[in-house]
Amino acid sequence: MRSLIINIDRDNDFGMKAGVEGPVIGYADCYNAALRLISTDPEDSDGNGLFGALKHYEDLKRRGEDVEIALITGDDDVGEKSDEIIAAQIDDVLSNDRFDDVILVSDGAEDDYIIPIIASRIKIRYVKHIIVRHNQNIESMYYYIVRAVKDKKIARKFTIPVGLVFLTYGISALIFTLYTIYAFHSYYIDPSAAAIMLVTIVLGSYFIERGLEIRSSIRNILSRMITNARETKISFLFSVISILIVLSGIVYSYTATIKYGPVIDKIFVFIAYFVWWAFAAFLIREIGIYIENIIVNNENIKPWFGILFMLSLTFIIYGMINYMMYAMSFISFSSAVISISLIIIGIVVAVTSSFIHRYYRSDADEA
Repeated sequence: MRSLIINIDRDNDFGMKAGVEGPVIGYADCYNAALRLISTDPEDSDGNGLFGALKHYEDLKRRGEDVEIALITGDDDVGEKSDEIIAAQIDDVLSNDRFDDVILVSDGAEDDYIIPIIASRIKIRYVKHIIVRHNQNIESMYYYIVRAVKDKKIARKFTIPVGLVFLTYGISALIFTLYTIYAFHSYYIDPSAAAIMLVTIVLGSYFIERGLEIRSSIRNILSRMITNARETKISFLFSVISILIVLSGIVYSYTATIKYGPVIDKIFVFIAYFVWWAFAAFLIREIGIYIENIIVNNENIKPWFGILFMLSLTFIIYGMINYMMYAMSFISFSSAVISISLIIIGIVVAVTSSFIHRYYRSDADEA
């Protein structure tokens, strides 16, 4: 009976940090891959996990068993994309040799996602978990917080939810404070409450930024814009127009709020006006991309689904803002009825565009 020992790096740390492309088959190649990753990042659990798989390979070899070992790598975009790559690599390994079963060696963190992929292709003999032991001297709260902030896997699972909790609390406290100022004409704010509110907003924003890598996304956007400008792409011109529309929308929306008294009312009015400017900017940008795809790339990629979905979102936001204004007695009942109608229209448009998009996508996949 011939068994295959598999170690899977779902988020492709081997590729991102050590430049190792999967699948890696054979003891020597897997050993070199583990050595390269550990040399790059000694604390990475994937490298230690592969060494654990190699150790298990040696143990089984000493017992006289016929085994082979392989490293499977996914993608840093963990989810459908990484799992599709993992499935393709497993198929590649299984097609190159005949194996009776598979021994999965992992740290247990991704078993729920990995095991179904393997089990649908070959029998799993058993699963062996590799638990990495840490030095007690560094097991401090500060150490784990720093690791959590820097590690993408932990950041996406931990920092984003925590950031949302902090940010929700801070914004809720801010809204309540502003409402108190408006309703009771009390301009005194408890310093301790204000400090907690400010700290939670800052912490929430920081955690979300780290989890979503907003700064990196902004840098990528600016880099693409500079590249498009140098290549005189049509989409760059439309992107500039979109930015100008957004700036104009901010100015116009702010100007429209001047005649309103309460702070809460000003905020609602600003959002109600600005969402339409934001939709216009999105529409212009999508049209620019569409024109460029047709003229330059000869691709007929239809942007209408995204435009319809954005329009529905605009309807819903505008309707909700106006309904909230009615609930706070800022507008009349007739305006509230219109707002509810807009919300319903937005939901219908969103659902319809989603179904149409799935229909056309399924047809394209079948073709």
